Amino acid sequence: MRLISAVAAAALVPAFVALPTVSFAAAEAPRPVAPQVVNTAIGGVDPGELARSPIALPPAPGQTLLGAGPEAADRPEVLTSKRATARFTVAGVSWSRTSRVLSQDVRVHVRVKEDTGWTAWELLAMPDEGPDGTTAEGANARIGSTPLVSNGATGIQVRVDTATGLTPPDLKVSTIDPGTSAADDNLNTSAPGSASAATPAPAIITRAKWGADESLRRGVTYNSTVKAITIHHTAGTNNYTPAGAAAQVRGIYAYDTLGLGWDDIAYNFLVDKWGRVYEGRAGSITKAVRGAHSMGFNVDTMGISAMGNYDTTAAPAVMVEAMAKVAGWKLSQYGANPLGKVVLTSQGGSGAKYAAGVKATLDVIHPHRNTSYTICPGRYLYAQMATIRAKAASYARYSPHTPTPPTPAPAPVTTAKLYATYGKLILRVGSKGSAVRDAQRDLNRRGYSAGVPDGDFGAQTTTGVLRFQRAARLPLSGIIAANDWKALSGLAYTTAPKPPAPPVLSLPAVRGAGFDADGRGDVMGRTPAGDLYLYPGQLRSFSKPVRVGSGWNLFNTVLAAGDFTGDAKKDILGRTPAGKLYLYPGNGKGGFATGAKVIGVGWNKFNTILSPGDFSGDGKADILARTPAGNLYLYPGNGKGGFAGAGKIIGVGWNKFNTILSPGDFSGDGRTDILARTPAGKLYLYPGNGKGAFATGAKIIGVGWNTVITVLSSGDLTGDRKPDLLGNKADGRTYLYPGNGKGGYNTGYQIPVRWAADTRLFGVR
Repeated sequence: MRLISAVAAAALVPAFVALPTVSFAAAEAPRPVAPQVVNTAIGGVDPGELARSPIALPPAPGQTLLGAGPEAADRPEVLTSKRATARFTVAGVSWSRTSRVLSQDVRVHVRVKEDTGWTAWELLAMPDEGPDGTTAEGANARIGSTPLVSNGATGIQVRVDTATGLTPPDLKVSTIDPGTSAADDNLNTSAPGSASAATPAPAIITRAKWGADESLRRGVTYNSTVKAITIHHTAGTNNYTPAGAAAQVRGIYAYDTLGLGWDDIAYNFLVDKWGRVYEGRAGSITKAVRGAHSMGFNVDTMGISAMGNYDTTAAPAVMVEAMAKVAGWKLSQYGANPLGKVVLTSQGGSGAKYAAGVKATLDVIHPHRNTSYTICPGRYLYAQMATIRAKAASYARYSPHTPTPPTPAPAPVTTAKLYATYGKLILRVGSKGSAVRDAQRDLNRRGYSAGVPDGDFGAQTTTGVLRFQRAARLPLSGIIAANDWKALSGLAYTTAPKPPAPPVLSLPAVRGAGFDADGRGDVMGRTPAGDLYLYPGQLRSFSKPVRVGSGWNLFNTVLAAGDFTGDAKKDILGRTPAGKLYLYPGNGKGGFATGAKVIGVGWNKFNTILSPGDFSGDGKADILARTPAGNLYLYPGNGKGGFAGAGKIIGVGWNKFNTILSPGDFSGDGRTDILARTPAGKLYLYPGNGKGAFATGAKIIGVGWNTVITVLSSGDLTGDRKPDLLGNKADGRTYLYPGNGKGGYNTGYQIPVRWAADTRLFGVR
């Protein structure tokens, strides 16, 4: 779904196997149109603007936003001045994907200066499409808002609020003039041909015709087939003209490539309200090109987007007809039934409803909302899905088009010849081709599931590689190199040194430890889709994850509260963006005893909440909370699922840290301690005094901790009864740092557990 108002139009061209052509009535020939894109770094709060404008931001339908209602007086993370710019029609805000701030926790509002003056503040939705995070395109992409389109503006102001109080790094606002071309007026405005069942493939306006500047795109990735079509809408204004649709497409293309860093425009095809079809991603007319239209489900699918907002009005019949023609035509090339079902494996991602590796059964032609948390393609176009499927089936069934079959992939290499064929190749996440396919086939044959052998090295392939390496006593790299090819081929290979025998055979049980109360600490993780998983603790590792709930993306913070109810079972707290604090009592079996109850309000004034366990020394679990200004509050628990009194400040200046956690008694004196990490990677120890305060000042116990995205502790993982630390890196690797029981830790080492970078993790001691 795209939040982009329109500025453009286009035409239809007959398309069979060969590229379509267009005849123009005017002499002006189409040409590449280079957009003017200005990316400007933004940050900080303009005090004058904040004083002049305690902004009352209107909430979007069905949403409660930071900055709306009673929260309007809260200080935003970013509020720019009103900035004069070169004239533009498209604007968007983006930031680095290395951010620990999830897109659903960010609210971006902009207003622009048009010829009639400054507009009202407008919320820019967060994108629910994008390249899959396991791909090279996803690794290079930025995170950002969907774009806004104006009829022409010369100024912009941006406000950014986050639920956590963290500012997304490398914030930029992109302003884009997609340019004009006299050829835009000459595009064929006729509707597609006869609607009879024998209608040939639809006419298509090629990239050359709508003026694509091919220097903007970075390459192309192909799927092995097309199993499904995802239907979208751009979600912009419906009041665009025939002479402006091509510029709208160019504006989306420029923002996707130069603003968000994607390889190309997200969609494979776009259709305007006159039923004219535009080629989106380069090559989509003749090949199974992988788009960036449906995060988690770009593999073996294509995306068709209706230009306009069809949550406010029905799509014109001619548009529905054209979308059905494109869908039926493409599916017929690959033998897919437009009325059928298909099983697709999710690649995961911030917008996907399904976690990575989960198989979803979908309609072959399905709306975007069926795979992502979005209203796309709008309620009216959603209601027209049955019509699109029926018409697409008619076109697919009777189409005279029989395209040239794709060039077959090389024949699979047998196991014995893997090293001889590929021994000099190194495969890792993002690798593609027949070598990946053959490695996937062999791993699957051995029982180390690497997913569908599609030649694309992603998260599931990494899991299969790690499982094989662990079983074969290879170094746990998740990468296939020469030594791994030897092992796969059945040749002699070099094994990794045998790890030293553990000091104990199993973790000593600690009464009530862990969410499942089995005596061992655990880790829990929440996916962007809202699923909550339990990872039961083992010696130096964790067991297979168990999903314990869904819908947890209602909260912007989820944490383990210790035994907050006094029943010797660990509980969970969740905080909503509106500031309500919910208690979910645990049942001591890895689940919940009862439903949630609200135990506090107004907690949105804090950007960090954690439970150290018993910090005040009364045997009852407490809560610590930090404000954006850096004040650290202690809220003593009453041991009955509530609080014994109001919070009190126990420290100031804590806003210099981006992570605060408690591993329990880290210094070995029987009192609960606190650890805190700076953005530069320094790790500080704050020893507790056992009375709700700190015994001494802080001391640095480590550096370089900025190389991990998450620092957490689930207690003792090594069996020596000393709490340890875990560090999760952006590539999914996890390291264990054994605590020494004296306020420090020993050298860390990798353990065979991988967590996705967008999974929010917390320990349960």
